[in-house]
Amino acid sequence: GLYPLRKDFPHNYRPEPDYSAKPPLKEPPEGATVLPIGPFYLVLEEPAYFRLFVEGERIVGWDYRGFYNHRGIEKLGESALTYNQIPFVAERICGICGFVHACCYCQAVELAAGIEVPLRARLIRTIMLELERIHSHLLWLGLAGHIVGFDTVFMQAWRVREPVMWLCEFITGGRKHYGINVVGGVRRDIPKEKHEKILEVLDGVEAETKALKEAILGDTPLLMRLRDVGPLSKEEAWEVAVVGPTARGSKVDIDSRVDHPYAAYDVVPPEVIVYDTCDTLARTLVRVDEVLDAIRIVRECVKELGGLREGDIMAEVGEIPAGREAISVVEAPRGEDVHYVLTGPDNRPYRWKVRAPSYQNIQFSVLLLRDQTIADAPLAIASVDPCFSCTERMEVVDIRGGEVRVYTAEELAKRKRG
Repeated sequence: GLYPLRKDFPHNYRPEPDYSAKPPLKEPPEGATVLPIGPFYLVLEEPAYFRLFVEGERIVGWDYRGFYNHRGIEKLGESALTYNQIPFVAERICGICGFVHACCYCQAVELAAGIEVPLRARLIRTIMLELERIHSHLLWLGLAGHIVGFDTVFMQAWRVREPVMWLCEFITGGRKHYGINVVGGVRRDIPKEKHEKILEVLDGVEAETKALKEAILGDTPLLMRLRDVGPLSKEEAWEVAVVGPTARGSKVDIDSRVDHPYAAYDVVPPEVIVYDTCDTLARTLVRVDEVLDAIRIVRECVKELGGLREGDIMAEVGEIPAGREAISVVEAPRGEDVHYVLTGPDNRPYRWKVRAPSYQNIQFSVLLLRDQTIADAPLAIASVDPCFSCTERMEVVDIRGGEVRVYTAEELAKRKRG
């Protein structure tokens, strides 16, 4: 057999594909029709396979298969990268909330090594975490509008999101992958001359978000598509341990920023947004209200920065002793993100384990399909904001000849420079 976690197992090993292998699938109820969604999930253009068992328009059963692409990021980190190289890879675990993973990993190493991060660095981390929350929730809101055929919401939400993306680039130099987290602090400061522009952009985003919320609540057909869709009671949410807006939309008052404060959330605490209707409308309103609260948090963090000495953004980090372990928890836009680190020799972790919030939410998203109609299935699934992060392939289109070529990871590696 294969034992990938053993240290003598190469991180770049690629087994021969077995094209005859098939995942175990449930048998549909007698008389039901199988409606496949996937394994290429069209809404999010990523690999996931939902099999719906339907009688007429009503869903009477379901099956889910995921994990079609395993990138081996944890194995790569503990085999070939140093402590301060891993944050750049961790940031690519997710294409939307990558800063969360880089921050969570760094905090785990800092906890294991007993490193005290300066307040200014913790405030900067908090600012970027909340900006990431804003643009992630607005992205989801746009997709939700697109799924129900209300493309005005899609276009307006993404229009409001764009200044936030610009702001991230203004602060860090990168629109999405910021590359500023390192063990002990951050690589980039936010000088005082940038504060006014940050606050100016936030004022505009806040006004636009409030207008967007008012438009959603005032649109009866849209509310009909959201209300009572994908029900999940408070008791069920507790039992299956969903996290993030999925839990808070079912009246479960949990938030890692409050329950286990990190970064600068002890200085600028968030408001935990909870709704009690336990449906897709509740999960939508949780996200919209969290955008507004995130704007408040960023404002207060910028104000706190004004009273601190510029440049104090890195702790002094010596050699990290082997054999220490720690767990870090960060509240990602989708929910509780957890990183475990066991320090090792050679300036790298001996073991690094990641549990993203989607591991919790996706496997129970099928519960939201109970007794729903086929038309509501895509929105019910999307209401947990599933993340099927995949970067395995690349497609090249020759605009002159019209030729389309798909490159595998192995072919890309052979064509790389140097």
